[in-house]
Amino acid sequence: MKNYVLPFIISIFCLSITSCSESDEPKLIEGINAIVPPSVSFAQDDGAKALSKNSAEKVADLLTSAGPKIIKGMGQMNITDSQYKEIKTFVDELAADQKTPYDIYRTIFTWITQNIQYAYDYVDNDPYPVFQTKKAICQGYANLLNVMLHSQNIPCMNANGWLEPVGGHAWNYVFLDDWYVSDPTNNGHFKMTDLSQYAHLVPLSLDADLFEDERYVYHYKEGRLTLRKVKKGERQLVVPFSVSGFQVEAFNPNTELPSVIEEIYIGKNINSLGEELCGLGQYAPSVKHAYVDPSNPHMESYGQVVYRSYPYYIPAAATIIQIKPMRTIGKGFFYNHSKVETIIIQPGTEIVGEYGIENCPYLKVAYIPKETQVLEKSFYGVHPSFQIIYRNSEK
Repeated sequence: MKNYVLPFIISIFCLSITSCSESDEPKLIEGINAIVPPSVSFAQDDGAKALSKNSAEKVADLLTSAGPKIIKGMGQMNITDSQYKEIKTFVDELAADQKTPYDIYRTIFTWITQNIQYAYDYVDNDPYPVFQTKKAICQGYANLLNVMLHSQNIPCMNANGWLEPVGGHAWNYVFLDDWYVSDPTNNGHFKMTDLSQYAHLVPLSLDADLFEDERYVYHYKEGRLTLRKVKKGERQLVVPFSVSGFQVEAFNPNTELPSVIEEIYIGKNINSLGEELCGLGQYAPSVKHAYVDPSNPHMESYGQVVYRSYPYYIPAAATIIQIKPMRTIGKGFFYNHSKVETIIIQPGTEIVGEYGIENCPYLKVAYIPKETQVLEKSFYGVHPSFQIIYRNSEK
């Protein structure tokens, strides 16, 4: 068995690094066991500013750089043309005597804080129902302020995050003569530069893009400056180190990557591929390989897969998956992959638990060390011809 399996394993290994030329050999990064093509060049440190760990300060730096031109509408607002027209007509009359953007804003802000009641039961927080019923929670307050200011050509965006120590919250960033932080729910109004005055507000997302160039679009999501869209690319995508003088912190696309992209190279600057959802898992259907710079302290790659303490991102188009050595492959470790045909489990893995590998309908073979324990349902929902080939561990 050993003489038959090992040459096949070697051939599988070579297939997993198709980006290399015939003269290249895979390089094993000491201490990480991340197999990467020796010719790869991850994004290099270009001296860009590392953003503050304080979310409010981070957003202040980003908005100061980006300016009000980034606000091109009302964000993802659910409102019809007729509803918007009715609100605009009301606001035109309400602010008719005001001359400056600041005075118009204060008039609208005051009307909302005095006329909208906080709802403690379910309520529709879209701007028009809030305008009609005069009831809302924080999201409704922010939505209505956004629409009313937009009707007067005053730049405004929604922010979502935390109100400490209460919990989740929504508020606004408004540009008048400068940026202001506006919290109509709590009658809060602050200059954005006065960080200590609104330290209780922790922004985690903004509903406007911050930066855009001919290749990429960036926004602020999950408390990070995030690359959200790749407009065009090549077979190898090297995630940028910076944009507009700031280090890019996350790569979490919310639109599909160009189909030409098959390999992704993640530099040391990237600390997240998404927390609630890893967008690459949904929007990168053609990617076969993902590699992480060995100096990245937040994640690592082994074979084609990106890991934290668990498989963080498994490329959707990968047909061969090498699982890094680990004591236990537990339930839900690897599931719902529609392309993988071969899995290679490395020595050092003691057990593949029940439903460890699940719902991989094209998985036909798993190469497993002889000493690794496999249970009856360790591989579940795989190809009807699926087989396990045991191999001796290499010393």
